[in-house]
Parts: sequence; C-alpha cells; structure tokens
Amino acid sequence: MTEIYPDDGRLVNATPAPTRISGLPDDDQTTFLQLWQKWQQHSNKNKLLSVYYDGHRAFQDLGISIPPQMTRTKAALGWPQKVVTMLSRRHVFEGYSLNGAPDAFEANEILSANNYDLDLAQAITSAYKHSFSLLTVTRGDETIGEPPVVVQARDAEWSAALWDTRRRIIEAALTIDKTDKYGQPAGAIMYTHTAIWRIDARENGGGWKAEKLGNTPNRIFVEALCYDPQLNRPLGHSRITREVRYLTDAAVRTMVRAETSAEFFSSPQRYVLGAERADFAGQDRWSAIMARVQVLEPNENGDIPSVGQFSQMTMSPHLEMYRQLAQNLCAATNLPQSAIGVFAENPASAEAMQASEAALADEAEYQWRIFSAPLRRTLQNIIMVRDKLDEPPQESWKTSVKWTPARYSSPSSAADFAVKMVSAFPSLQESQTLMRRAGLTEDDLADINAEIRKKNAVSLLDRALAATNNGNPADENDENTENGDANNSNESGGADNATSNAGNNNGGDNLGVNNAPNTRNRVKRNIKLPAGTKTPIN
Repeated sequence: MTEIYPDDGRLVNATPAPTRISGLPDDDQTTFLQLWQKWQQHSNKNKLLSVYYDGHRAFQDLGISIPPQMTRTKAALGWPQKVVTMLSRRHVFEGYSLNGAPDAFEANEILSANNYDLDLAQAITSAYKHSFSLLTVTRGDETIGEPPVVVQARDAEWSAALWDTRRRIIEAALTIDKTDKYGQPAGAIMYTHTAIWRIDARENGGGWKAEKLGNTPNRIFVEALCYDPQLNRPLGHSRITREVRYLTDAAVRTMVRAETSAEFFSSPQRYVLGAERADFAGQDRWSAIMARVQVLEPNENGDIPSVGQFSQMTMSPHLEMYRQLAQNLCAATNLPQSAIGVFAENPASAEAMQASEAALADEAEYQWRIFSAPLRRTLQNIIMVRDKLDEPPQESWKTSVKWTPARYSSPSSAADFAVKMVSAFPSLQESQTLMRRAGLTEDDLADINAEIRKKNAVSLLDRALAATNNGNPADENDENTENGDANNSNESGGADNATSNAGNNNGGDNLGVNNAPNTRNRVKRNIKLPAGTKTPIN
C-alpha cells in the first residue's frame, strides 16, 4: 500500500469491498457493506496515527534552512506515544464489585483465563490512539484449550462499528482478523444483534463466503471503549490530534536544525583571503580544516593570504523553540512538562508533582465514567455467554468498576489524610474504602486482610492452649466450651464421677495430666477460626 497519509480523510488506496458474499442474507449483506465503507473511510487516518505513535513519521522538510544532506536524517520524536501512554497508564483495572462484594457473579476465573487486565490496558491504549477500540465476547472452543468464554480486544485500525444513537450502543461491528500476502483483508468477523458471522475470501479469487458462528439474543456482544465521545462523534477522538501532529513535526524540524547548528558549532567555518586554489590541492575539506599548520605562499601579486574564522553558531534559539513547542504540547494534552523532558531546575516536591499532574488525573477520572458503562455491559456479555442467558441478571446493572487511584499521593500525605479522617469519623478505622483512598491497591488490601486473619487465628489458638494448660476454660465468654464441659459432666455418669473423685484424692497433678489432653481437644473443636486458616495439629 502507498505511503501517503492525508490529514483530510481522503481515500488514497481504497480496498474494494466484496461485491457478493455467498451464504450471507441480504440485510446482513447491506450491513457488511456499510461497515466496510466505514472502515475504508478511516483507514488512512488510522494508519497515519499509528505512524505518529510508533515514531515512524518521515521528516517534514520546509526546504528553507536545512542543508540537503540533513533532509535524509531519520529523525524521530516520541511525543505522540507519550500523549497516549501517560493517560492510559492511569487506568489500572482492579475488578468488578456489587454493593462492595468482589466477584459477585464468579467471573474472575474467566477474566483471568483471558488475561483481561492486560487486554483491557491494551484496549484503552488503542482507544486513545485511534479514538476507540472494541471488546468482543464469544463462546470459546474448550476442545482446543480455549476458555469457555473468549474476550478479545480489537484495534480500530482493523475494525469498524455502526452506532445506535437512540440506545447509545453499537448497532453492528466488523473486525478484520486475516490479511493476504499483500496486506489486504482476507477474513473478518461481523457482529449483529441476531448473529455472529465468519466471512472469508476464497482462495484464487473465488469470491467471499460467510458462515454463521452462532445466534445472539437481540444483543450485540461487542462494546466500544471511546476517548472523549461527543454528540457528533459518539466513537470519540484520538489523543493524537492535528495540533499534536503539527507540534511533533515542528519539534522534529527544530531538532534537525539544532543538529545542523551543532555540526557547525563543533567545526566552525573558516575563510582564507588572497590564497590560490592550488594551495589546497590534494586536500579534502576536513584535512584542510583540521591541519595543525597550514603553509600558504604569497600570491602572484606578492600579497600574503589572510586567514579568519566566522563567528561560532549558538544552539540557544533552537533549544528555546523546542522548549516552547514542548510547553504548547503540554498545554494541549494536560501532560506535565517533566513527562517529555522539560525539567524544572529544582527538584519538585510531592505537592508540586501532584499539582502538575492534576489536569491529567482529572481527565483520567472523567474517562472512568465513560468506560464504566461499556465495561459493565462486557461483564454482562460474559455472564450471558457463560450461562446461556437471553438477558443479563438484573443485579448486574448495579455492578461498579474499580480502578487504582489516578492521582499521585505521597506516603506522608496519604497517611495524614487517613489519620484526619479516622479522627473525624472513628467508624472509618477499618474501612476498606478509606484504605483505597490512602493509596492501597486491591492486592495490598488482600495481603493485609490475610495477615490479619492469620494473626488473629494464631492469637486465638495461643490463648486457648494457654488456658488449657492452666486448667481453665479458653474464654469466659466461650459458650460453646462451657456448654460442652457441662454436657460432658452430665453424660459421664457415676463412673466418671468416681474417676474424678479419685483424681481429686490423688492430688492436682494427676488431674492436670489425665484431663489436659481431653480438654485441649475439646477447646480446639470449639474454636472458630477465620475461613482459610489452617489449624496446626499437635
């Protein structure tokens, strides 16, 4: 395909759409053509965005001040990638919850089997790069090792979607997942409200064929993650805007001009007046410049040649322009200047860092709201495919999506926040929500809770064993232990009483030795340990 990527959306090298697909109904044929045209419409633009993101944008020379030799420089600048990743890294998915309960629908196993955390992070990155990405849900083939439900992230560069404005969901979607040796589409999957279709090109130019993969209960199992959707653009915008692309091109040109100046800076231009060309015969330019001693004879008029040097060039104007372009980029994308190499002279404090990243954190939290609805519906799709339901469970609409806090908070400020909140509201002392606000992740909380359960279990067991060795009940408030002792005393009969009396006659030592093991076992049976705690066996 040609390396021309216009910014105005014109088709440069459009891939012809299949004229007829055998096995595909007429209505679905029309839908397929609409999706294909939508993909073609944005194909060149999406390729251009990928070129900028990967740093492969060719040097855009204005043809004014840069020598022809420098125009072949393969200069690259990673600003577009920073614009995308600095925001996408603020979205750390921590799971679903229902009324504070994690994994209420027992979907974590399926999510783990699909590497959902990684795929979701990649989908968010793709959405910021191309304006949207897709999350598809299909039934897996367990005979070949697939999980029962397959969740996949789809890039917009090879996808298209039709938006239903009234219902605010995707009406139909197309994902191209197969290409031929020329890079042209050779296979795709189309998702509609009634069916999922596998569409492939026949070999040797034999047209296209369609195969139905399954029916859907009037619901499309595809959700779109969009960046900054608007009423006129429901599938969002790219973070690599026209402004970002211009600033990147200008910065690259500034870097090349600075490099050109550096060449002259390291090797200043010199001049000779009154010399003959023959004086430099047999010497290349570099040798003439670097010669320690240059002997020049008087010219034919007897004048002695004069040697001079041009004023040395400075790189300050180029560096100042580069800094200004960087500031413009940060203002347009809410990035802190430190993210793209423009540092302050003094190290920033934690408060200063938090202030510099406030705008980016605000944007991340705004995107959480946008992502919540499609991610909730994705969970519903997983449940419906797994359980073969015609509609999602009613409680699933109350599911919330949990994220790691997007705002930077130093350990000292987080601790100060927690102390002040507990002082004002003592009931929050053991609140999991407060711990999350203080910066602890879900994994941190799980480890802390496990350590607390283990510590409590060991402490309870130690107290029980200590009380047993003293011949006292494990706990005065342990009704189970007291009731067990009473029942054993009543059920023992005269023989037990006789034995007990004999023990009393023999002294306390014999009583302790004979009855301690039975008492210990009885105490162990009545201890209620936290779930998952392993009790040691003595």
